[in-house]
Amino acid sequence: MSTNVFEIIVAGGGPSGCAAAIVLKQAGLNVCLINKEYNMPYKAGESIPGATMRLFKRLGIDTITDLLDDTEYKRCSANVSSWGSDDWVYSSGMLNPEGAGFHVDRVMFDKALLMKAKALGIPVYSAMIDDVVLNNDSDVRFKVSLREGEIQEVSANWLIDATGRKAVIGKKLGYKRTKVDNQMAVVNWVSFPKQDNDNSTRIKSVQEGWWYTSLLPGGKRVISFQGLSDEIGALYKNPEQLLEKFNSEAILPYKLTTQSLLHSNAVEAGIAKPESVIYNGVLCVGDAALSFDPLSSQGIFFALYSGIKAAESVIGCLDTPLQKDSILNHYQQLIDRVFMENQKSRKYFYSTEMRYFNKPYWKARRAF
Repeated sequence: MSTNVFEIIVAGGGPSGCAAAIVLKQAGLNVCLINKEYNMPYKAGESIPGATMRLFKRLGIDTITDLLDDTEYKRCSANVSSWGSDDWVYSSGMLNPEGAGFHVDRVMFDKALLMKAKALGIPVYSAMIDDVVLNNDSDVRFKVSLREGEIQEVSANWLIDATGRKAVIGKKLGYKRTKVDNQMAVVNWVSFPKQDNDNSTRIKSVQEGWWYTSLLPGGKRVISFQGLSDEIGALYKNPEQLLEKFNSEAILPYKLTTQSLLHSNAVEAGIAKPESVIYNGVLCVGDAALSFDPLSSQGIFFALYSGIKAAESVIGCLDTPLQKDSILNHYQQLIDRVFMENQKSRKYFYSTEMRYFNKPYWKARRAF
């Protein structure tokens, strides 16, 4: 078995992992990325708020065109919602000083960030994580076994868990993760007619949950429904029923049929978090640190933010070892503050929908 030793291992090659690895490499540290290849053409999570541009600059990315070409993103013109009433409320992106943001081809976005990391000379292991061993008495604290044909091993004293909601590192090391919410979502990608040029984000609340849709690059539109698991399971198994329900809400000025359906997926869409985002040289980032309710549209932003902040924390610990505890506690406090602020906003928005107060989905929102 071959073993390669690094200062830091980043497990997970999504936005949070790439952001962490890029910042660590910029600081001159010996870092590697472990990335299980994603071979599907569709992936949920396409919204990039305008404020994300500040985070891009920290990664050496001046504009979104440094990552994606014109066919891989669309500007979001506005947020349009029917929430708490049947009326549609329009909020123009022009009113946001940082811009309304973008809708991206998420698969291409993730690939572009990974290419940015590779271009900096960061070794990327395209492999599954087979095992993680922690030994605090060893000169090298972590040994991570990779399954890529023959088993390889990488070692380091720091490990960043960027493995998403699955939180692979935490699970293998036996750390607990708590589900704060049990929300699910069924996500559908559809083709759309040529006359559809609505580049807004649209959401609408209904008795069983809420709808979301936005126009994507490449001739696709994403439609998702957020609800309780039984409802989501039924709609996932019956796409015709799902589209009928969507059409009945008049969210778009045209009807969709199953002939327009390109792909469907059912995913967890609730809030989940570990007891701590720091433990024994492991720092959690992205969904492994805190998975969001999709109502926030903060998934990509938080992924980049937490990846950057975790990397800066490791850099600080290596530069000033005597301040290690203080630096790591500060990172924990940052994530805790994000969680508390997100919960406050989330509770407020769900509380403004009073028409379905006693319906199971909306009662469940008030419980968290």
